[in-house]
Amino acid sequence: MRRSVTVSFFLITAGLSLAGQEQCLPHTEGDIYLKLNNINFVRNNEYSNPIIEGYTLIGYFLQPEIIYKADEKVAVSLGANLLSYSGTDRFSKIKPVFSTSFSFSDSTFFRIGTLTGSDEHRLQDPHFNRERLYTNYAGDGLQFRTTGKRHFSDTWLSWENFIFRGDNKREILTAGESFRYALPSIARIINIEVPFQVLIKHYGGQISDYDEQVETYLNMAIGIRAGIDAGKSGDGKAGIECMYFSGNSLTKNSPWEINQGYAGWYKLFGACKNASIEAGYWHSDNYYAPEGNFIFSSVSDHIENLVISERSLITGSFNLTLPWKDFLEFTFAFDGFYDTDLRRFDNAMTLHLRFGKLFRIASLRAG
Repeated sequence: MRRSVTVSFFLITAGLSLAGQEQCLPHTEGDIYLKLNNINFVRNNEYSNPIIEGYTLIGYFLQPEIIYKADEKVAVSLGANLLSYSGTDRFSKIKPVFSTSFSFSDSTFFRIGTLTGSDEHRLQDPHFNRERLYTNYAGDGLQFRTTGKRHFSDTWLSWENFIFRGDNKREILTAGESFRYALPSIARIINIEVPFQVLIKHYGGQISDYDEQVETYLNMAIGIRAGIDAGKSGDGKAGIECMYFSGNSLTKNSPWEINQGYAGWYKLFGACKNASIEAGYWHSDNYYAPEGNFIFSSVSDHIENLVISERSLITGSFNLTLPWKDFLEFTFAFDGFYDTDLRRFDNAMTLHLRFGKLFRIASLRAG
């Protein structure tokens, strides 16, 4: 046992480039596991418009963790999240990872500490940027999640900036709820899902001294997704998704004087085995989401005080994900955005290799 622990600790401190997705632990009391998560990524945003400038993210993160199963319901995890961008010769982020979780069942758990990966909230890109998968994978706070055959619910609070008395910066936190319910299938081929999502972003703090005012934003999304199973084996799908988004400044003091906005996104989608494609139309009026992808926003991320109230985009995307067994996946994605008012086309390309594996390394069980 001592040798296994020593070898595992060496693997962690050596910084191996390994990673993956959230995996369920066996119900074995006293076991110790090594969990390795890693994504090597390239995200090239060819943007050149008044709303958002282009940039490229290229690098990797790795997140090794030692997990101890105190009993069949309680697990404690300790590790680190290390983020590095290519060409910097250093880690841009070194963050400790620690959490305690209690599993009510195989499908429901409560966690305090480091949350599961940001992509597992299953939020829409306009109000929760998908790039957080690479740049802000591990949040800190508390989380309650339950997953069933027809429903998914993830409720969490992420504390992003802690303050001490007298600090000259604001506390920052995000609270969210991601809910999805699937209705019983119709004629065994028609599937309907109803997603509902809420995000609250707060900038404030009573015990610190800062020049800015307290700001609180509420973003909501609700819609419907209807699909038809296609193909003899049922591995093909086609359908439509309609989403309505709203953005509100609860404190009525947005720096851009945008205190209320809305948007609609209407998409056709198709999928077959490991590939999917979407085509859609986005229209918004004074829409702003602090955590969202700025390509959909009415507020510029680089030109001060610039607001383009109405946005109309023709959107399209292609995604190819090739899994290898249960621990490795290769993903290529392309997103296109044609602004009908600015008459310009912007696009983004994503390429990543994702690894995630769980190893049992020791046992503290008696006997």
